[in-house]
Amino acid sequence: MSMNLSDGDIAIDCTMGAGGHTQAMIDAIGTDGLVIGVDRDETAHKLVQARLAEPIKSGRLELVQGAFSGLRDVLIDKEINGNVQGICADIGVSSMHLDQADRGFSFQNDGPLDMRMDQSRGQTAADIVNTATEEALTRIFKDYGEEPKAYWIAKAIVQERVLKPFTTTLQLAEFVKANIRYKTKSKKHPATKVFQALRVAVNDELEELRTLLQTAFDGLKKGGRLAIISFHSLEDRIVKKKFVELTGRNQRASIPRDIPLMDSAVNELHGAKGKIIKPFPTLPSSEEIAENTRSRSAKLRVIEKL
Repeated sequence: MSMNLSDGDIAIDCTMGAGGHTQAMIDAIGTDGLVIGVDRDETAHKLVQARLAEPIKSGRLELVQGAFSGLRDVLIDKEINGNVQGICADIGVSSMHLDQADRGFSFQNDGPLDMRMDQSRGQTAADIVNTATEEALTRIFKDYGEEPKAYWIAKAIVQERVLKPFTTTLQLAEFVKANIRYKTKSKKHPATKVFQALRVAVNDELEELRTLLQTAFDGLKKGGRLAIISFHSLEDRIVKKKFVELTGRNQRASIPRDIPLMDSAVNELHGAKGKIIKPFPTLPSSEEIAENTRSRSAKLRVIEKL
């Protein structure tokens, strides 16, 4: 397992979802270990409470409802800060969310334009689409979706919503499709990047991720590992940059190449706090992709605390 768990370890699944990774962690920590499952989605908690009732009852699994950006409070409350062997996070929307039309994450089936991970609070995607300025929508589509037609999509939406507010996923998806033209056709739906951008904005996903990376790393014990699975370039760049920063590699250019120093000495000079387990992200196998096509864009990066 990427987090190198063994009997008696403490581990945290920051994106519990339906409990797949949580179950694997429970199996790895034996009868004396502890897994903490974190998720802000009430539906996820209900699923895991039913699926993993036995380890909850035995005390090997504890559940915490909330955003993973609040991990520091969990570490302090449980008195485990600096003593965790493995922390993992599967960033972004889950298959469970995509398959539920009433959550509004996907336009495969019609549903309310919601997209909130925690449906008890915050703005919905419809709120943003119907009230944000043209400039704000352009920035969201460009920065969070890397959509090249961001300005034109935002302009069209602002003009259309005066006549009829956007309330459903198919309504928005079909509007984008009908009003935006690309020179070359793509297998992806024209609204794919718009939906990604709105989801990121609604859930403040990038700031959540930045907060998690530092908090989770600080919560590890020496030799503990942080594993992050990301699904698009925005997330992966943030993870890669933070991991490089934690290794001190971003400072190594200041050391002349002809000075004979061992890696340990270089690490000490630059205050390296971690080491990256593999130089490149781990990608899903052909078998994994065949079993779950949504995994095709997944990238796993792992760092170990020195």
